[in-house]
Amino acid sequence: MIEIKDLHKSFGEQEVLKGINLKVEKGEVVVILGPSGSGKTTLLRSLNFLERADKGEITIGNVQVNCKHVTQKKILEIRRNTAMVFQLYNLFKNKTALENIMEGLIVARKMAKEEALKISHYYLEKVGLKERADAYPSQLSGGQQQRVGIARALALNPEVILFDEPTSALDPELVGEVLSVMRKVAKEGRTMIVVTHEISFARDIASRVVFMDGGVIVEQGRPEEVLLRPKEERTKKFLKRILPAADYSI
Repeated sequence: MIEIKDLHKSFGEQEVLKGINLKVEKGEVVVILGPSGSGKTTLLRSLNFLERADKGEITIGNVQVNCKHVTQKKILEIRRNTAMVFQLYNLFKNKTALENIMEGLIVARKMAKEEALKISHYYLEKVGLKERADAYPSQLSGGQQQRVGIARALALNPEVILFDEPTSALDPELVGEVLSVMRKVAKEGRTMIVVTHEISFARDIASRVVFMDGGVIVEQGRPEEVLLRPKEERTKKFLKRILPAADYSI
C-alpha cells in the first residue's frame, strides 16, 4: 500500500505541490491526468526521491518516511520499493537491451550475474523483445526502447511501478505496442501509478483516475465517474479540451 500525506514541493518561489494526499492500494492502477504544469510529474518523482519534497510523509510498502527529515538510508529503502518508467526511456546507450535490464539487478539488488541474466531474459521475452536481447538502444525503435524500460522495471519486482508519460515521446504508430504491454502488466495485478494523456488507457485499465491541477488533487474516482460524469468545473474544462464530444457528457 502507498500513502502520501500533505506533500509539498516548491522550486524557488513556485509552489508546485500544495499538500497532496493520496492512498493507493496494492494491485490498483491509478492514472493521474491534468494539464501541463499541474504537478503530476513532480508528484511521481517525489515518490522515489528523484525530487525531494519539502515536507509531507510517504509510505510505500513497509517503509514510511518524513520528507523533511529523511535519511539517505530511508531514501534507498523507498527506491528499492519503486521502479520508474521514464518518458525518454533513460536506457544506457552503451549497453544492450539485456544488459540494461541486468544492471539494476546486479548493481542495486546485488544479485548474482547468472540469476540476473535468467530474470532479464524472462522479462525481455515478456515484453515481446526476446530476439532483440543483444541490440543497443540506437538499434531499437522508441517503442522497443520503452518496452525495455518496462521490462527493467518489472525485473526489479517493486511494490509500485511509476510511469511518467511513457508514450508521450513516441510516434503515434508506436504508442499501441507500449500500451499493450502496460495493459498486460496491469492485468497481472501490479500496483501502478501512471501519469499519461492516454484517455483510452485510463478508461479501460485504471482502477481510479486522479485529476490534478494547480498542484492539488481536484477530483478522483472510478474512470467512468471522473471521465464521464466529472463533478468539478476544472475537470470538466480539461476533459472538454481533450475528449471527443461523443465520449463526454456532463
